Amino acid sequence: MKNQNAIVSEVVKRLGIAKQVVVKEILIGGKSNIPVHIIYVDGQADKQLINKDILEPLMLRINEELELEDELPEYLCKRYIPSSDTKVITDMNQFIESIRSGNTGIVVDYMDNYILVNSIAGEYRGISDPINEYSIKGSRESFVENIQTNISIMTRRIKEESLTIENFKLGKRSKTDLSILYIKNIVNEEALKTLKDRINNIDVDFVSSNGIVEQYLEESTYSIFPQIYSTERPDIIEANLMEGRIALILNGNSQVITVPALFIEFFHGIEDYSQRFWVANFTRVLRFLTIIIIITLPSIYLSLVKYNVELIPVQFIIPINQSRVGIALSPFSEILSMEIIVELLREGGLRLPSKIAQTLSIVGGIIIGQTAVEAKIVSPPTALIVGITVVSTFLIPNYEMSLSIRLLRFVMLILANYLGVFGIAIGWFLIIAHLYRLKTFGVPYFSINQEDMKDTFIRKAMWKMDKRPKDLEKKNIYRQGNMEKANRGKKNE
Repeated sequence: MKNQNAIVSEVVKRLGIAKQVVVKEILIGGKSNIPVHIIYVDGQADKQLINKDILEPLMLRINEELELEDELPEYLCKRYIPSSDTKVITDMNQFIESIRSGNTGIVVDYMDNYILVNSIAGEYRGISDPINEYSIKGSRESFVENIQTNISIMTRRIKEESLTIENFKLGKRSKTDLSILYIKNIVNEEALKTLKDRINNIDVDFVSSNGIVEQYLEESTYSIFPQIYSTERPDIIEANLMEGRIALILNGNSQVITVPALFIEFFHGIEDYSQRFWVANFTRVLRFLTIIIIITLPSIYLSLVKYNVELIPVQFIIPINQSRVGIALSPFSEILSMEIIVELLREGGLRLPSKIAQTLSIVGGIIIGQTAVEAKIVSPPTALIVGITVVSTFLIPNYEMSLSIRLLRFVMLILANYLGVFGIAIGWFLIIAHLYRLKTFGVPYFSINQEDMKDTFIRKAMWKMDKRPKDLEKKNIYRQGNMEKANRGKKNE
């Protein structure tokens, strides 16, 4: 049994932030004068709560004589500390980690058990509208940087008793909190086991963002396609959990990631399910059409102009040839230079305040494009092709997938420059073969099952989407009853 001063010294030493550690010694128990130390980290603990719920009752309200017994810490929690979240522990490591996280520790002289009071404080951003994933008809709620707030958002939305939360620490030095959420009787068990194994195998000094976690967890590190889905919207995470996926919430991040991720879901928008399915299908078809436009349109134009002019309709050949008179750059150099300028404007806009970024993108694009055409650096058809491609990128809902698609158009452009239409065919063959080869946590990344076609490239009416995705869930496949018979005038057979 250690002396109280020795315990306090060990706690302060192991916390490693001595200048911020506050240690207050008090005496309790009337004439018993039992020494007690209150320990917390300044800036992470709520001082008002400490004064009201810990110091005041222990120093001013204990009139009885107390005895040094093993049950004393438990007795103090039950009778004198009014905080709703207190516990008595014996593990010194857990005690120190809890204080580091913002809790207040109470050490009673010559006791081998310690009191922890939840006093976590700090300034956090409040729940606000989604910044990057705005929806007209959807929820106006988004995640914040506090892990407890994000967990409470999900538990408030999903009141299912089988909702399971497991906690991990990532980073030997940073000890960043990570929680995984899943619905026990729906989750893909194989994916869950794989995820836990990979989390436990992460052996690094610190983890600060979801992007770092994604790179440690994904299976095909060198693939250009994102294999983990990231969003700032709780309603999307709720829907993903209901399909058998697992959510990962990392402290300090305003986005939550889910696994396993399928290629198709990166092109689904939250409003697809709140609109009439005809409208939703129209926008979905447009999104998948933009994939072809972004990757292929500049390449097709290049291959036709350079190798296969005879395939261009006669009424277009003369205007295109006339527009290219006096152009110093080759068609490949024209397209490549314009695409790079567009990426420079887009990247520059991300680093500037939103209002300035909009001005830079619009005015900069117009001025540079018009000047380039007038100076005979690029031809008008090239500027048009690049403009259509740029506008098409805005239709992809997921930012990470948009980056991947945009990068692929440069690869396809190089293939078209050297091999023409044959190079484009080779490029698409390699893309599709790569997508079919990919797996994410044991689930095919680009699997298209007949049973899942109700919600892939298009979606059927809500009352027909009665099953969860086959590749994600094999135990509890039905997510709704027979709504077709229930509400559409069809009698049960």
